[in-house]
Amino acid sequence: MMKNKSKIKDVYELSMEPKWRQDTKRAYTTILSMGDRVKTIKEDDVLELLNGAVDIHVHAAPDPEIDVGWDQLEITKKATDIGMGAVVFKAHSIPTAATVFYVQKAVEQYALNIGKTPARAFGGVTLNHYQGGLNPEAVQMCADLGGKVVWLPSHSSAHHKRVMGESGGIELLDANDKPVPELCEIFKIIAENDMILDPCHAGTKQRFVIIREAKKMGVKKIVITHPNWNVTKATHEQMAEMGGMGAYIGLFMYGAVPNFNNPNCEPMEMFEIIKTVGPEHIVLASDLGTVVNMPPWEGMKLFMRILLANGVDKNDIRKMCRDNSSSLLGL
Repeated sequence: MMKNKSKIKDVYELSMEPKWRQDTKRAYTTILSMGDRVKTIKEDDVLELLNGAVDIHVHAAPDPEIDVGWDQLEITKKATDIGMGAVVFKAHSIPTAATVFYVQKAVEQYALNIGKTPARAFGGVTLNHYQGGLNPEAVQMCADLGGKVVWLPSHSSAHHKRVMGESGGIELLDANDKPVPELCEIFKIIAENDMILDPCHAGTKQRFVIIREAKKMGVKKIVITHPNWNVTKATHEQMAEMGGMGAYIGLFMYGAVPNFNNPNCEPMEMFEIIKTVGPEHIVLASDLGTVVNMPPWEGMKLFMRILLANGVDKNDIRKMCRDNSSSLLGL
């Protein structure tokens, strides 16, 4: 009997470890601080912010590179249902500039049948190995199709592979930290067609060089994909500097709010980023579409609710989720 009591007395309390104590404080502080504000947020408040909004970075089927749960047509229909203005589809493997033509035709008929204004569907191309890497011909093809965004390599990026502990990948800079020749050709095509350049899964040094050199060659529109997420993580000061150089910082639901396969991000960091970078240099998006997470349209609704609950000004939210992205797309 005494022996059993001794065992109970010596039970290890895992919850008392500093890591879990700190996380508990964060969780309950967040719940308590947001409670009163959340009660005042109505569904109409969220839909008001999403009226005309743009999800400038969303994943959808078809894309065999990742496990997507919804197709482009379904997502654009849902965006139409809630009054959004546009969605921009990114795929790691195929040029979405070639698929959105058919999506748009179907959505226009859908919107006509339900008496709504159709959301616009836009696409582009991601320069992974599937497209031949840094392939100017793929970029020109995208431009000829009316594509809006050129994403530099994501999973094929040499920086991405270094983060993953792998070798190989597509390098963007030469030994002298200058853009490789193919990249300069790509900048020229983007500039001539007023497209959006996104360095995608590039490293921070690479992004600084790309912004500077692309601007020299006439590229006017640049978006920096989730620099708060692990594979492309930058400091807040670096983000602000990129914004000052003329790039928009992509603050995405997937990388900003903990979810199933991105559970370790700091959810309150986004508010520091907004404060440091400034709403005028930020675009909001879902970056959702993977089947293990919520669908993109629900992600955008939750994103709006979280921003409102934490006191972000409605005008600033509109600027980040509608005005800045609409300007980039020429809407």
